Amino acid sequence: MNMLPKLRTIPKLSILLVCLPAAIVMKIVGVDGLPMFLVSGIGILGAVTLIGKATEEIAIYAGPLWGGLLNATFGNVTELIIALFALRAGEHEIVRASIIGSVLGNLLLILGGAMLYGGLKHQTQRFSRTGAHVNVGMLWVCLIMLVVPSLVAIAYQFDPDLTSDTADTMVRHTSLAAAVMLLVIYVLGLIFSLMTHRFLLMPDTQHHEQAEWSKRFGIVILLAATLMVAFLSEAFVHSIQHLGENGAMPMSKLFIGVIVVAVVGNAAEGMVAIWVARDNKMELSFQIAMGSCLQVALMVAPVLVIASYFMGGMQMENMMALNFHPFEIMSLGAAILIASSALSDGESNWLEGSTLLAVYIFFAIVFWFHP
Repeated sequence: MNMLPKLRTIPKLSILLVCLPAAIVMKIVGVDGLPMFLVSGIGILGAVTLIGKATEEIAIYAGPLWGGLLNATFGNVTELIIALFALRAGEHEIVRASIIGSVLGNLLLILGGAMLYGGLKHQTQRFSRTGAHVNVGMLWVCLIMLVVPSLVAIAYQFDPDLTSDTADTMVRHTSLAAAVMLLVIYVLGLIFSLMTHRFLLMPDTQHHEQAEWSKRFGIVILLAATLMVAFLSEAFVHSIQHLGENGAMPMSKLFIGVIVVAVVGNAAEGMVAIWVARDNKMELSFQIAMGSCLQVALMVAPVLVIASYFMGGMQMENMMALNFHPFEIMSLGAAILIASSALSDGESNWLEGSTLLAVYIFFAIVFWFHP
Protein backbone atom coordinates (compact mmCIF):
# COMPACT_ATOMS: atom_id res chain seq x y z
CA MET A 1 0.00 0.00 0.00
CA ASN A 2 2.78 2.45 0.89
CA MET A 3 4.73 1.63 -2.26
CA LEU A 4 2.15 3.06 -4.68
CA PRO A 5 2.78 6.77 -3.85
CA LYS A 6 6.53 6.18 -4.20
CA LEU A 7 6.15 4.46 -7.56
CA ARG A 8 4.22 7.48 -8.84
CA THR A 9 7.24 9.70 -8.13
CA ILE A 10 9.60 7.60 -10.26
CA PRO A 11 10.70 9.59 -13.35
CA LYS A 12 8.74 8.80 -16.49
CA LEU A 13 11.90 8.39 -18.57
CA SER A 14 12.82 5.37 -16.46
CA ILE A 15 10.23 3.50 -18.55
CA LEU A 16 13.18 2.95 -20.90
CA LEU A 17 14.23 0.22 -18.47
CA VAL A 18 11.80 -2.04 -20.31
CA CYS A 19 14.87 -2.62 -22.48
CA LEU A 20 16.56 -4.39 -19.55
CA PRO A 21 14.50 -7.64 -19.85
CA ALA A 22 14.96 -7.46 -23.62
CA ALA A 23 18.73 -7.16 -23.16
CA ILE A 24 18.74 -10.14 -20.77
CA VAL A 25 16.80 -12.28 -23.27
CA MET A 26 19.08 -11.19 -26.13
CA LYS A 27 22.09 -12.05 -23.98
CA ILE A 28 20.74 -15.55 -23.28
CA VAL A 29 19.72 -16.18 -26.89
CA GLY A 30 23.02 -14.86 -28.21
CA VAL A 31 21.79 -11.83 -30.15
CA ASP A 32 24.55 -9.24 -30.43
CA GLY A 33 25.76 -6.45 -32.68
CA LEU A 34 23.60 -3.45 -33.56
CA PRO A 35 20.37 -4.70 -31.85
CA MET A 36 22.16 -5.17 -28.52
CA PHE A 37 23.99 -1.85 -29.00
CA LEU A 38 20.67 0.00 -29.33
CA VAL A 39 18.75 -1.91 -26.65
CA SER A 40 21.52 -1.66 -24.02
CA GLY A 41 22.15 2.01 -24.81
CA ILE A 42 18.46 2.89 -24.39
CA GLY A 43 18.27 0.82 -21.21
CA ILE A 44 21.25 2.69 -19.76
CA LEU A 45 19.39 5.98 -20.27
CA GLY A 46 16.48 4.65 -18.19
CA ALA A 47 18.77 3.41 -15.41
CA VAL A 48 20.70 6.69 -15.35
CA THR A 49 17.42 8.60 -14.92
CA LEU A 50 16.61 6.41 -11.91
CA ILE A 51 20.08 7.01 -10.46
CA GLY A 52 19.55 10.76 -10.86
CA LYS A 53 16.24 10.70 -8.96
CA ALA A 54 17.64 8.48 -6.19
CA THR A 55 20.68 10.71 -5.63
CA GLU A 56 18.46 13.80 -5.51
CA GLU A 57 16.33 12.20 -2.80
CA ILE A 58 19.32 11.03 -0.73
CA ALA A 59 20.93 14.47 -1.18
CA ILE A 60 18.01 16.08 0.66
CA TYR A 61 18.89 14.03 3.75
CA ALA A 62 22.64 14.59 3.31
CA GLY A 63 22.52 18.39 3.14
CA PRO A 64 23.47 20.86 0.37
CA LEU A 65 27.25 20.29 0.22
CA TRP A 66 27.43 16.53 0.69
CA GLY A 67 24.32 16.24 -1.43
CA GLY A 68 26.00 18.18 -4.22
CA LEU A 69 29.04 15.89 -4.01
CA LEU A 70 26.76 12.84 -4.11
CA ASN A 71 24.94 14.15 -7.18
CA ALA A 72 28.17 14.90 -9.01
CA THR A 73 29.74 11.55 -8.12
CA PHE A 74 26.80 9.35 -9.10
CA GLY A 75 26.15 11.56 -12.10
CA ASN A 76 29.38 10.13 -13.54
CA VAL A 77 29.04 6.57 -12.24
CA THR A 78 27.55 5.41 -15.55
CA GLU A 79 30.52 6.66 -17.55
CA LEU A 80 32.91 5.12 -15.03
CA ILE A 81 31.22 1.71 -15.22
CA ILE A 82 31.11 1.73 -19.03
CA ALA A 83 34.76 2.79 -19.16
CA LEU A 84 35.84 0.07 -16.71
CA PHE A 85 34.20 -2.62 -18.86
CA ALA A 86 35.81 -1.09 -21.94
CA LEU A 87 39.17 -1.12 -20.17
CA ARG A 88 38.77 -4.79 -19.31
CA ALA A 89 38.00 -5.44 -22.99
CA GLY A 90 41.14 -3.57 -24.02
CA GLU A 91 39.23 -0.72 -25.71
CA HIS A 92 41.63 2.01 -24.57
CA GLU A 93 40.79 4.26 -27.53
CA ILE A 94 37.09 4.36 -26.61
CA VAL A 95 37.91 5.05 -22.94
CA ARG A 96 40.21 7.95 -23.78
CA ALA A 97 37.64 9.34 -26.21
CA SER A 98 34.86 9.09 -23.59
CA ILE A 99 36.94 11.22 -21.18
CA ILE A 100 37.27 13.98 -23.77
CA GLY A 101 33.65 13.54 -24.85
CA SER A 102 32.35 13.96 -21.32
CA VAL A 103 34.19 17.26 -20.86
CA LEU A 104 33.00 18.49 -24.28
CA GLY A 105 29.46 17.37 -23.56
CA ASN A 106 29.27 19.18 -20.22
CA LEU A 107 30.96 22.38 -21.40
CA LEU A 108 29.28 22.73 -24.80
CA LEU A 109 26.19 20.51 -25.04
CA ILE A 110 24.73 20.64 -21.52
CA LEU A 111 25.81 24.19 -20.63
CA GLY A 112 24.92 25.44 -24.10
CA GLY A 113 21.54 23.72 -23.98
CA ALA A 114 20.83 25.22 -20.55
CA MET A 115 21.77 28.73 -21.75
CA LEU A 116 19.58 28.39 -24.84
CA TYR A 117 16.56 26.82 -23.13
CA GLY A 118 16.67 29.24 -20.18
CA GLY A 119 17.47 32.22 -22.39
CA LEU A 120 14.36 31.72 -24.50
CA LYS A 121 12.27 32.55 -21.43
CA HIS A 122 14.60 34.88 -19.52
CA GLN A 123 16.45 37.66 -21.34
CA THR A 124 19.56 37.44 -19.14
CA GLN A 125 20.48 34.78 -16.58
CA ARG A 126 23.17 35.16 -13.95
CA PHE A 127 25.48 32.84 -12.06
CA SER A 128 28.52 33.23 -9.79
CA ARG A 129 31.30 34.99 -11.67
CA THR A 130 33.82 34.01 -8.99
CA GLY A 131 32.73 30.38 -9.18
CA ALA A 132 33.08 30.46 -12.96
CA HIS A 133 36.65 31.79 -12.75
CA VAL A 134 37.66 29.18 -10.16
CA ASN A 135 36.16 26.28 -12.12
CA VAL A 136 37.57 27.40 -15.46
CA GLY A 137 40.99 27.84 -13.83
CA MET A 138 40.78 24.26 -12.57
CA LEU A 139 39.87 23.08 -16.07
CA TRP A 140 43.00 24.71 -17.51
CA VAL A 141 45.10 22.87 -14.92
CA CYS A 142 43.37 19.60 -15.88
CA LEU A 143 43.96 20.33 -19.58
CA ILE A 144 47.70 20.72 -19.02
CA MET A 145 48.02 17.48 -17.07
CA LEU A 146 45.89 15.52 -19.54
CA VAL A 147 47.60 16.87 -22.64
CA VAL A 148 51.30 16.84 -21.64
CA PRO A 149 51.63 13.02 -21.97
CA SER A 150 50.22 13.29 -25.51
CA LEU A 151 52.84 15.90 -26.37
CA VAL A 152 55.59 13.68 -24.98
CA ALA A 153 54.52 11.01 -27.49
CA ILE A 154 55.72 13.17 -30.38
CA ALA A 155 58.58 14.89 -28.56
CA TYR A 156 61.14 12.34 -29.71
CA GLN A 157 60.82 13.74 -33.25
CA PHE A 158 62.32 17.02 -32.02
CA ASP A 159 64.47 15.84 -29.11
CA PRO A 160 67.66 14.02 -30.20
CA ASP A 161 67.99 12.44 -26.74
CA LEU A 162 64.68 10.55 -27.14
CA THR A 163 63.79 7.55 -29.26
CA SER A 164 60.38 6.12 -30.06
CA ASP A 165 60.71 3.48 -27.33
CA THR A 166 61.94 5.86 -24.64
CA ALA A 167 59.19 8.33 -25.55
CA ASP A 168 56.55 5.58 -25.20
CA THR A 169 57.92 4.67 -21.77
CA MET A 170 57.94 8.33 -20.76
CA VAL A 171 54.31 8.75 -21.92
CA ARG A 172 53.16 5.94 -19.61
CA HIS A 173 55.14 7.19 -16.62
CA THR A 174 53.93 10.77 -17.09
CA SER A 175 50.35 9.49 -17.50
CA LEU A 176 50.54 7.68 -14.17
CA ALA A 177 52.10 10.75 -12.54
CA ALA A 178 49.35 12.96 -13.98
CA ALA A 179 46.69 10.57 -12.65
CA VAL A 180 48.14 10.68 -9.14
CA MET A 181 48.44 14.48 -9.14
CA LEU A 182 44.89 14.93 -10.47
CA LEU A 183 43.58 12.76 -7.64
CA VAL A 184 45.59 14.81 -5.14
CA ILE A 185 44.00 17.99 -6.50
CA TYR A 186 40.58 16.34 -6.31
CA VAL A 187 41.07 15.41 -2.64
CA LEU A 188 42.36 18.92 -1.86
CA GLY A 189 39.28 20.35 -3.55
CA LEU A 190 37.05 18.18 -1.35
CA ILE A 191 38.86 19.34 1.78
CA PHE A 192 38.50 22.95 0.64
CA SER A 193 34.78 22.75 -0.15
CA LEU A 194 33.64 20.41 2.62
CA MET A 195 35.90 21.42 5.51
CA THR A 196 38.20 24.46 5.55
CA HIS A 197 36.14 26.81 3.34
CA ARG A 198 32.71 25.26 3.63
CA PHE A 199 31.25 28.64 4.67
CA LEU A 200 32.13 30.14 1.26
CA LEU A 201 30.18 27.52 -0.64
CA MET A 202 27.09 27.30 1.52
CA PRO A 203 24.02 28.71 -0.25
CA ASP A 204 22.83 32.14 0.92
CA THR A 205 19.30 30.89 1.43
CA GLN A 206 18.41 27.47 2.75
CA HIS A 207 15.55 25.75 0.94
CA HIS A 208 14.03 23.03 3.07
CA GLU A 209 12.92 20.71 0.32
CA GLN A 210 10.68 17.81 1.28
CA ALA A 211 11.89 14.37 0.25
CA GLU A 212 9.44 12.18 -1.67
CA TRP A 213 11.28 8.99 -0.78
CA SER A 214 12.60 7.63 2.49
CA LYS A 215 16.38 7.41 2.83
CA ARG A 216 16.26 3.59 2.81
CA PHE A 217 14.10 3.46 -0.33
CA GLY A 218 16.42 5.91 -2.09
CA ILE A 219 19.51 3.84 -1.22
CA VAL A 220 17.86 0.62 -2.40
CA ILE A 221 16.85 2.19 -5.73
CA LEU A 222 20.32 3.71 -6.16
CA LEU A 223 22.05 0.36 -5.63
CA ALA A 224 19.57 -1.51 -7.85
CA ALA A 225 19.91 1.05 -10.68
CA THR A 226 23.72 0.93 -10.42
CA LEU A 227 23.61 -2.88 -10.81
CA MET A 228 21.35 -2.46 -13.85
CA VAL A 229 23.84 0.00 -15.35
CA ALA A 230 26.66 -2.48 -14.71
CA PHE A 231 24.89 -5.28 -16.61
CA LEU A 232 23.78 -3.03 -19.47
CA SER A 233 27.23 -1.42 -19.73
CA GLU A 234 28.89 -4.83 -20.13
CA ALA A 235 26.42 -5.69 -22.91
CA PHE A 236 26.93 -2.25 -24.47
CA VAL A 237 30.72 -2.58 -24.61
CA HIS A 238 30.51 -6.18 -25.90
CA SER A 239 28.16 -5.08 -28.69
CA ILE A 240 30.64 -2.37 -29.73
CA GLN A 241 33.39 -4.99 -29.98
CA HIS A 242 31.14 -7.30 -32.00
CA LEU A 243 30.28 -4.53 -34.45
CA GLY A 244 33.95 -3.68 -34.87
CA GLU A 245 34.95 -7.30 -35.49
CA ASN A 246 32.31 -7.72 -38.19
CA GLY A 247 33.16 -4.41 -39.83
CA ALA A 248 29.48 -3.45 -39.55
CA MET A 249 30.01 -0.43 -37.32
CA PRO A 250 28.82 2.73 -39.10
CA MET A 251 30.73 4.86 -36.58
CA SER A 252 34.40 5.04 -35.69
CA LYS A 253 35.54 4.19 -32.16
CA LEU A 254 36.56 7.82 -31.79
CA PHE A 255 33.00 8.99 -32.51
CA ILE A 256 31.48 6.33 -30.23
CA GLY A 257 33.71 7.37 -27.35
CA VAL A 258 33.53 11.15 -27.77
CA ILE A 259 29.84 11.41 -28.66
CA VAL A 260 27.79 8.24 -28.03
CA VAL A 261 29.25 7.03 -24.70
CA ALA A 262 29.53 10.58 -23.34
CA VAL A 263 25.93 11.50 -24.27
CA VAL A 264 24.53 8.26 -22.80
CA GLY A 265 26.52 8.71 -19.58
CA ASN A 266 25.58 12.38 -19.09
CA ALA A 267 21.97 12.22 -20.28
CA ALA A 268 20.21 12.28 -16.91
CA GLU A 269 22.12 15.11 -15.23
CA GLY A 270 22.18 16.97 -18.54
CA MET A 271 18.40 17.00 -18.72
CA VAL A 272 18.22 18.23 -15.12
CA ALA A 273 20.66 21.09 -15.84
CA ILE A 274 18.72 22.17 -18.94
CA TRP A 275 15.33 21.86 -17.26
CA VAL A 276 16.17 23.96 -14.16
CA ALA A 277 17.58 26.71 -16.41
CA ARG A 278 14.04 27.22 -17.67
CA ASP A 279 13.08 28.06 -14.07
CA ASN A 280 15.85 30.72 -14.00
CA LYS A 281 18.12 28.55 -11.83
CA MET A 282 21.18 29.13 -13.99
CA GLU A 283 23.49 28.90 -10.98
CA LEU A 284 22.33 25.33 -10.40
CA SER A 285 22.69 24.48 -14.10
CA PHE A 286 26.21 25.88 -14.08
CA GLN A 287 27.17 23.89 -10.97
CA ILE A 288 25.80 20.65 -12.42
CA ALA A 289 27.65 21.02 -15.72
CA MET A 290 30.94 22.29 -14.29
CA GLY A 291 30.84 19.92 -11.32
CA SER A 292 30.45 16.92 -13.61
CA CYS A 293 33.13 18.26 -15.93
CA LEU A 294 35.68 18.59 -13.11
CA GLN A 295 34.69 15.21 -11.64
CA VAL A 296 35.55 13.54 -14.94
CA ALA A 297 38.90 15.31 -15.28
CA LEU A 298 39.97 15.10 -11.63
CA MET A 299 38.48 11.78 -10.53
CA VAL A 300 37.19 9.57 -13.37
CA ALA A 301 40.17 9.98 -15.72
CA PRO A 302 42.89 9.26 -13.11
CA VAL A 303 40.90 6.36 -11.63
CA LEU A 304 40.71 4.78 -15.09
CA VAL A 305 44.46 5.19 -15.65
CA ILE A 306 45.28 3.63 -12.28
CA ALA A 307 42.67 0.88 -12.79
CA SER A 308 44.21 0.00 -16.17
CA TYR A 309 47.62 -0.29 -14.46
CA PHE A 310 46.30 -2.92 -12.04
CA MET A 311 44.19 -4.65 -14.73
CA GLY A 312 47.36 -5.01 -16.77
CA GLY A 313 49.16 -6.87 -14.01
CA MET A 314 50.95 -3.71 -12.88
CA GLN A 315 52.94 -3.74 -16.11
CA MET A 316 53.47 -0.25 -17.53
CA GLU A 317 53.22 -1.47 -21.14
CA ASN A 318 49.66 -2.72 -20.47
CA MET A 319 48.48 0.53 -18.86
CA MET A 320 46.19 2.98 -20.63
CA ALA A 321 48.30 6.07 -21.32
CA LEU A 322 46.83 9.56 -21.60
CA ASN A 323 47.89 9.66 -25.23
CA PHE A 324 45.02 11.51 -26.90
CA HIS A 325 44.38 11.99 -30.60
CA PRO A 326 45.30 15.45 -32.00
CA PHE A 327 41.61 16.12 -32.78
CA GLU A 328 40.74 15.34 -29.16
CA ILE A 329 43.41 17.70 -27.84
CA MET A 330 42.38 20.55 -30.16
CA SER A 331 38.67 20.15 -29.40
CA LEU A 332 39.29 20.04 -25.64
CA GLY A 333 41.45 23.16 -25.67
CA ALA A 334 38.97 25.00 -27.92
CA ALA A 335 36.01 24.01 -25.71
CA ILE A 336 37.67 25.30 -22.53
CA LEU A 337 38.74 28.51 -24.29
CA ILE A 338 35.22 29.15 -25.67
CA ALA A 339 33.55 28.29 -22.36
CA SER A 340 35.90 30.54 -20.37
CA SER A 341 35.03 33.42 -22.68
CA ALA A 342 31.28 32.79 -22.43
CA LEU A 343 31.37 32.43 -18.63
CA SER A 344 33.68 35.37 -17.85
CA ASP A 345 30.92 37.94 -17.26
CA GLY A 346 28.74 35.74 -15.02
CA GLU A 347 25.78 36.18 -17.38
CA SER A 348 24.25 34.09 -20.15
CA ASN A 349 21.68 34.43 -22.92
CA TRP A 350 20.21 32.30 -25.68
CA LEU A 351 22.75 33.46 -28.28
CA GLU A 352 25.71 32.27 -26.16
CA GLY A 353 23.96 28.95 -25.69
CA SER A 354 23.36 28.62 -29.43
CA THR A 355 27.04 29.32 -30.09
CA LEU A 356 28.19 26.59 -27.67
CA LEU A 357 25.76 24.10 -29.23
CA ALA A 358 26.92 25.00 -32.74
CA VAL A 359 30.55 24.32 -31.78
CA TYR A 360 29.57 20.97 -30.25
CA ILE A 361 27.68 19.93 -33.37
CA PHE A 362 30.67 20.93 -35.51
CA PHE A 363 33.01 18.81 -33.36
CA ALA A 364 30.56 15.89 -33.61
CA ILE A 365 30.61 16.15 -37.42
CA VAL A 366 34.43 16.20 -37.43
CA PHE A 367 34.59 13.05 -35.27
CA TRP A 368 31.89 11.38 -37.40
CA PHE A 369 33.97 11.69 -40.56
CA HIS A 370 37.17 10.57 -38.85
CA PRO A 371 37.97 7.03 -40.09
